[in-house]
Amino acid sequence: LSPSEINPFAFDPSANDRDDDNAALACVRSLLPILLSLSYLHLASHAISETFVDPNQMNYNEEDDNNTSSPGYYFRQSLHYWPTNPAAHSLLANYHRMNNLSTTDDICELYVKASDSANRWRKLALNFLQSSFCEEEVGGIDPKEWVELLVLNGALGVDYIGGDDEDEDEGSGTGEIKQDDEEYSSSEVEATASFMSAFLLSILSKHDDALTHLKKFPLSHRIHPNVWKVAQYHNLYITITQSNHKIIFSPRIYRGGNDGLLPTKLYQRLCTLFAPNSSYWKESDYQNRGYYSYFLALKNTSNDSSPSADDRPTNVIEEVIAVHLLPLAEQALRENTKSAPQRIVGAEWWVHTRPLGATLGHQVHFDTDESLLGREKRVTHPIISSVLYLTGAGRDCEDASAGSTIVFDQSPESTDVASQAWVSHSRDNTLMAFPGNLLHGVLPCAGDASKVGDGHRLTFMVGWWTRDVTEGMGERNLYTPCGPLPPPDLEHSWVLQSQRGYCDRQKSKDENVRKAQPFDLLPSVSPAWEEFQSETKSESATSGPALMIPKGLDHRFFVSNAAHCFSASLYEKED
Repeated sequence: LSPSEINPFAFDPSANDRDDDNAALACVRSLLPILLSLSYLHLASHAISETFVDPNQMNYNEEDDNNTSSPGYYFRQSLHYWPTNPAAHSLLANYHRMNNLSTTDDICELYVKASDSANRWRKLALNFLQSSFCEEEVGGIDPKEWVELLVLNGALGVDYIGGDDEDEDEGSGTGEIKQDDEEYSSSEVEATASFMSAFLLSILSKHDDALTHLKKFPLSHRIHPNVWKVAQYHNLYITITQSNHKIIFSPRIYRGGNDGLLPTKLYQRLCTLFAPNSSYWKESDYQNRGYYSYFLALKNTSNDSSPSADDRPTNVIEEVIAVHLLPLAEQALRENTKSAPQRIVGAEWWVHTRPLGATLGHQVHFDTDESLLGREKRVTHPIISSVLYLTGAGRDCEDASAGSTIVFDQSPESTDVASQAWVSHSRDNTLMAFPGNLLHGVLPCAGDASKVGDGHRLTFMVGWWTRDVTEGMGERNLYTPCGPLPPPDLEHSWVLQSQRGYCDRQKSKDENVRKAQPFDLLPSVSPAWEEFQSETKSESATSGPALMIPKGLDHRFFVSNAAHCFSASLYEKED
């Protein structure tokens, strides 16, 4: 059969006649459009992968039906032959989200369609496999094998997890293979689509709808809807309260003058050094590495007379950290102590860049000494954690597409779930600081494809340590936690760029940076988490097995046992 001879195949969502469904699935001719749809979906996936290799291939009209190199063309063909193909809807939603091709509402609608279709198709396919319907075998093709291969495995990501395929139903005596719902896994496609539906519905403040999807997973808590609301709307009025949790200082933000915290030229130079198209990201292989950072010793603790970073910065990064940010960290430590504050001796720094609109935020986590944790299973934290917002939000703080940082009054030693969350709205050239032992992350915001363009959320993080965390590490390797700065050579041209103009440069003579700077306390929301009851098979006989949380998408905005899961995750081995 040629493609033009195959009619589109789709079940009426309102149909309840199992015999009609089984009759359609038992017909090999009816299954051919599903095969064709999955073939086009593979071509769409390949076309997307080509755009990663050569981004210039994105320069085409997605609506051009004659452009057979466009992923959009293959998606349209795939959904033409199978309009309810769950995998096609899910991958299309991913493609539009990652490339800002649609609004958050439209992308969310695609994920919801994928979730609903996957749930329904799993039931239809399993019902057909369990039925005694007389299938039409053509040319040695068994329709049941096709349904298992194409629908369950190919379009739903469902695997057989029961006993041996040859196990027979002992009670029947008919020789039929016993296949029930428990012998098949949940759908990976439904899990991804449902999780993303809950994610985007939360961003869109449709929290009741989001809860419907979250209940499919073995979860117990989600970040409270009010926290999402405050993170989304910068002008939402909330009160500033003190935490019941014992903390060394209240989370705050330093805004600086009209132009921001850093002097304009210094700020622009730092933004240029770490711009999304700069050499730093390619030379450090940022996209393909796990977490890595750099450690800068701030005080000279040896007996020689060599200058330390705060005496004579040798690059733009040292000037930003030692001359402009260190005094603010020291100011926070002095605030609530009657005795001499702890001495900051080192700064661990790293940078992140995320495309606006496509970002899913940043996982909720604790800042720790990764090396010591790996060696001795000991959890330690910087005395202060801080975020320097560089680009993505502007200075007017009206655009929420850059995402807001959230900080919880919860440490690894906490025995109760956090009762309070502080919200820091991104604003370019400002510094947010909070106690380094507190749980934190970044909530995403709805992206507007017409506004975000090629903008990125660029942030420069600094963890302030009262001990030299490199002691006991042994050999320090490049691009590892608290690693050394790479050598200034052609292979690391970004380091050369950071050093230009710093030869024999002396300490800054601007004494204003050492004076106490004004700050604003961060607004807070209480409660921080909302508890809910997950669905179980005993409560709903038709719900199927609980969905598995997609690890690559899990930012811990929705968790099980919020009081202990974060501290327990510190000891989990990363895949």
